[in-house]
Amino acid sequence: MSRRWIQILLAIVIGVFVTIVTAAVASALSSESAREVLFWPNTVLQSFVPASNIGPPHRPLYEGTPLNFVAFVASFPFSVVVYGAVAYVFLRRLKT
Repeated sequence: MSRRWIQILLAIVIGVFVTIVTAAVASALSSESAREVLFWPNTVLQSFVPASNIGPPHRPLYEGTPLNFVAFVASFPFSVVVYGAVAYVFLRRLKT
């Protein structure tokens, strides 16, 4: 196995680990804004899926759709890819 493949696999492992840690810590926090910042991939993907207002205009009540669930599930691989890419860049810089 070449050195590049080892770096790619290590970057993926780091991405998975960071994703698991940030998701676990975010779920344990009580502050909603801290959760949104810490698990930012979910916040980014949820911003593309508008919630439906099922309440009156003066007192809105927003309901999630199945698309919100899909965005939540997709935020995990998205997070692994982003954190893995950042880890790969750092691993490549350490090599040189």
